[in-house]
Amino acid sequence: MQLDLETFAKCLDIPETTVERWIRQGRIPVRKKGNKCEFSQTLIEKWAETNHLKFVVPGTEKETEDTGQDQALDELQSVMRRGGVFYDIKGESVGDVLWSAVNKAPFFDKPEEKKKLYESLAAREEMMSTGIGKGVAIPHPRTPMAEAEEPAFITTCFLKSPIDYGSIDRKPVFVLFLMVSTSAKLHLHLLAQLSFCLRDEEFLQLLKQYPNPEELYGKIAEISERIES
Repeated sequence: MQLDLETFAKCLDIPETTVERWIRQGRIPVRKKGNKCEFSQTLIEKWAETNHLKFVVPGTEKETEDTGQDQALDELQSVMRRGGVFYDIKGESVGDVLWSAVNKAPFFDKPEEKKKLYESLAAREEMMSTGIGKGVAIPHPRTPMAEAEEPAFITTCFLKSPIDYGSIDRKPVFVLFLMVSTSAKLHLHLLAQLSFCLRDEEFLQLLKQYPNPEELYGKIAEISERIES
């Protein structure tokens, strides 16, 4: 089955302008016929699964008031997979590591987009450090990026060297969970789930071992089962 651009955007519950931008950036498998774009449903479903995006053809699933991103956020593992895991993040100050993390974050490709995200993160740190203790920080924009057209994500960054982050327990931070969402509701939802994981001592010990992505995601999935039960 071939989908046009409008239908494809509805399947992902994102603006058509975002789809057009992704096409220009070469992110999406697309076939162009003149001025029109067509998408193979089979290929797109695989693409969406690989990129941890919810894909639903309109009319095939019962709609609820909380659709789109809110449903996808029920699975913390998917949000973290979308953001990726990176190691040896360099920096000797909070500003340094934040900039390094911004350059690893997905979707923010243009210099002006990176700059805006960095400035929002820095503004939040000026209010109060996002270092929550035990070597962990959860940097996030001062206010949700409501104008963003991209799905929420958490980018995990293991630092090359722990730094003084101004954490409440004064312990150097060795890992950042860079969290970006588009509403306060999504932010609080993500923060609650991640905080639950960070209260698990086995999870904290795993973080200190700088686990590979699948080990990290597997532990997240295991703990998430407890949240749901």
